[in-house]
Amino acid sequence: MTELWENPVEIETGAAGSLKCIRNCREAVASMAIDFPKGEPDARKAKRVCLQAVSGAVPGDRAAAAFRVAARSAGLLRE
Repeated sequence: MTELWENPVEIETGAAGSLKCIRNCREAVASMAIDFPKGEPDARKAKRVCLQAVSGAVPGDRAAAAFRVAARSAGLLRE
């Protein structure tokens, strides 16, 4: 299941500070593989929660919150 998040998460990517808007769990998983520094512990946790949400095991808003925490700890969250 891939529902749109009520509040998309914006992250800054690349050296130029371009923005990416993450709207659901599938986009979040892809972003964590591409945009996040390798070995980021909060990103590993968020990826696990997002994959659980895709399968319907946890609510999407819980996955969005985990992704937001991971983006913040990686210094990518646009606040």
